[in-house]
Amino acid sequence: SRMIGFWVPTNPVKTGRDDVLATAYVRDGKTMVAVASWAKQRVDVTLAVDWKALGLDPAKVRISAPAIDGFQEGRTFDTAKPIPIEVGKGWVLVLQ
Repeated sequence: SRMIGFWVPTNPVKTGRDDVLATAYVRDGKTMVAVASWAKQRVDVTLAVDWKALGLDPAKVRISAPAIDGFQEGRTFDTAKPIPIEVGKGWVLVLQ
């Protein structure tokens, strides 16, 4: 994988918020995104994704959060709908 940090201007995954950051780990056909919130309240974030830069077809992509004990429940998210993020939390998401 190639890591593209939240601080990199060309990061292909953005949250649209200064207090919710995303770092992408890109490889052929699949991208993992670590999203973390420093917002003072629960927020809903719609990811702005440069699908072409990731080599993914937005019409076929699925966003999933794998179950990770003690960190997150397993879920699937719609690419066009907001993702809820609790205060001081985040998600590890897989786009494929």
